[in-house]
Amino acid sequence: MQTTRLAVNNLHLKNGHVVDPANNINGVRDLWIQGSRFIEKDEVKEGSNLEVIDLTGRMILPGFVDLRCHPRNVTGGSTENICSISKTAAQGGYTSILGMPNISPFIDNPGDARYATECAERDAVVKFHLAGALTEKSEGNKLSPIGSLKESGIIAVTDCPYSTQNNEIFVKGVEYAAMFNLPVIDFPRELSLSKHGTAHDSAIALAMGLGGYPRMAEEMFVQRSITVSRNLDVPIHLSSISSKGSVELIHDAKSKGIRITADTTPHHIFFDDRMIKDYDANFKTHPPLREECDQKALLSGLKEGTIDAICTAHEPHQNYLKQAEYDVAPAGVTSLDTCFSAIFTRFFAETKNIAFECAKWLSYNPAKILKIEGGNLGRGMCADFVVINSNQKMIYTQNNTSSLASNNPFYGKDLRSIIEKTFVNGKVIFDNV
Repeated sequence: MQTTRLAVNNLHLKNGHVVDPANNINGVRDLWIQGSRFIEKDEVKEGSNLEVIDLTGRMILPGFVDLRCHPRNVTGGSTENICSISKTAAQGGYTSILGMPNISPFIDNPGDARYATECAERDAVVKFHLAGALTEKSEGNKLSPIGSLKESGIIAVTDCPYSTQNNEIFVKGVEYAAMFNLPVIDFPRELSLSKHGTAHDSAIALAMGLGGYPRMAEEMFVQRSITVSRNLDVPIHLSSISSKGSVELIHDAKSKGIRITADTTPHHIFFDDRMIKDYDANFKTHPPLREECDQKALLSGLKEGTIDAICTAHEPHQNYLKQAEYDVAPAGVTSLDTCFSAIFTRFFAETKNIAFECAKWLSYNPAKILKIEGGNLGRGMCADFVVINSNQKMIYTQNNTSSLASNNPFYGKDLRSIIEKTFVNGKVIFDNV
């Protein structure tokens, strides 16, 4: 790769393989950037001082957009904060991420939402967006002040990684969010059926002496969101789907025109519950890894469009917490820096135009769901993009991450395709060359 570096913010990207589902582009072409946005060749002014980057043999995709990640603190500390999670995101090709409300301070009031937004504007290297809590402290007892939260900078509402158990409050929250044109994201879990569950309810969990978290606990609330969406005619997004039955319910709902979208995670399409047999808590995910039939249903759901997107579900935990006994260790894994490579590796041999599909699952569709600018390399769009070497492989180790946590299930895995550069608003924020 040859790069000519000049002290300008205008770029000419030469000979890259451009993958852009928004404009149905999948082939070698040049791109031009002026300031922070893409322009057409005929808009380049004569004598412009362009930085020319030769990307022969590389792919250019829209910057990835994450629908679910969990920074632990707004600033500082030894646990994942907005600064560290944004650097990890950039390393994984993400240019926009959505932080869940269970951060410290909790995002269920305008003051803390404004504070977190201001810190993100100062500290984040990517576009860090906030989701506000649907209910106070995500406890499901009382709605948060959703209108005031929007005025304070949130772009979606959710109780993830929890789910409102009170159906009346959930319905009112969905109605209220729709008044403010805010996406609702639900993490479907009926708690009374799963509150003691630390693993998928199967023969493996039984043999290991672990409490079961059955498919039914997810599927009941998937059906709840479908019913609410149908009756109120409002969109609801379902996060981190893991069950074969959930895929079937969502497929049926979409065939009837119900306004449901859904995502799954890289670990749920890469692994199944056999991975927990050694009590390795880095495979204790949220929701749990399920059986091979569920994994196959998720793969099929992605390919056919029943599942719209892939979220990272990045949940960082300190080592001492994850090194506890399996049944008491917290659920959740990190994946912002491995998601794309894991997905590309998993689908490479069996899916035609895998880069194009990845751009849909990780960028174009998530941006549409969140109603934000992104996932588009067209004229006038923000120059958020990622440069990828799809031929290079790596064995992922703890030395590869910018995260302050190391609870990643892909350690030691041979992953295909690496992120070489990540750009936000036309500026390099990550460079691995």
